[in-house]
Amino acid sequence: MSSNIHPLDTRKSQSGEIDAILRNLMGIQGVTAAAIVDSDGLVTHIQRESDVNTDAIGASVQVVFGAAARAAQHVGHHSTNMVICENAEGFILSTPVEAGFMLALVTQRDALLGRVRFELKETIPVLKKLFSHYLNH
Repeated sequence: MSSNIHPLDTRKSQSGEIDAILRNLMGIQGVTAAAIVDSDGLVTHIQRESDVNTDAIGASVQVVFGAAARAAQHVGHHSTNMVICENAEGFILSTPVEAGFMLALVTQRDALLGRVRFELKETIPVLKKLFSHYLNH
């Protein structure tokens, strides 16, 4: 019986680490939401400044990323690492993590896109390690 308790504790700890990473990303100037979205477009973790529609973020990220990846394949680019969606109010950046999970950041217009992109790219290896461990237990 005790063998069933350990993986739950491990998952709770890893979930806390994921939330901490998202909180850290929220510290970047202009970032208003940071979310993990699963392959079905459901938000599994989110940190946000205001009340944003999490269902809309999840579905949008998966649809836009999928469309961009297909478009890239049409021009011979076979590995989509990041999609940046520029809008009048700001940006939505999304990048794959592991096993269909995506990391998405929503920013205001005045966000420093280069810094946000850099931090996003630096965070992915950490999340990949967490998720590969999380998904294998």
